[in-house]
Amino acid sequence: MKYAGWLLADAVFDLQKQKIKFVVDYTIPPDNGYFKVDADILYVVRERYIGKGILQLIAAAKMRKEV
Repeated sequence: MKYAGWLLADAVFDLQKQKIKFVVDYTIPPDNGYFKVDADILYVVRERYIGKGILQLIAAAKMRKEV
């Protein structure tokens, strides 16, 4: 699990530099109004290899602070 916890932009840059094929899927909270998220800041929360050596990254938005 090299990329789990990385900013998505940093992981994508590193994968492109290494010429590794990848896909990015996104996960969102079940209720858009209840959980406050910052959709501009995405983190890799899971990675796995899928068919033919393609790396799948699951990205999620950073949770906002509640005040």
